[in-house]
Amino acid sequence: MSSGEQLERETAAFWVEVADALGFSRSVGEIYGLLFVTDAPLNADDIVEKLGISRSGVGQTLKTLADIGAIRPAAGLASRKDHYELQTDLGVLVRLFLNSRVLPRLDELGRRRAALREASQKAGPAHLAARFEKLERWRGKTKPLVAILRSLASN
Repeated sequence: MSSGEQLERETAAFWVEVADALGFSRSVGEIYGLLFVTDAPLNADDIVEKLGISRSGVGQTLKTLADIGAIRPAAGLASRKDHYELQTDLGVLVRLFLNSRVLPRLDELGRRRAALREASQKAGPAHLAARFEKLERWRGKTKPLVAILRSLASN
């Protein structure tokens, strides 16, 4: 194996680890890694052939990657098949990822936390209400971080 091939394998493996750390499936990392190391846009059949993943699995994963802004349809190819390439604009990628995955989840968890806190204050045992108060103090400490995320998502 050449040093270039080894580097491509290690790079693709890196993206599998990144996907895992972000809570995505292995196939998200594999396909993103393949597109990262490949110079030309690929279609679903190319990806199936190179990775040995099922056609339906590739289709679902491409949709996930497109939804979070990690890939985009390649423009200007004279082909009947959809080809995909990396979203190389990091600002677009970060905004789409934050708006599609992170911020909606944080908002929903915040609503649930607030409702549980209120319920614990009204009818919960004292220890539970105290724990939610401690959580509320931590929420205050994390406000600047959430503000930064929201700022990145809107630029």
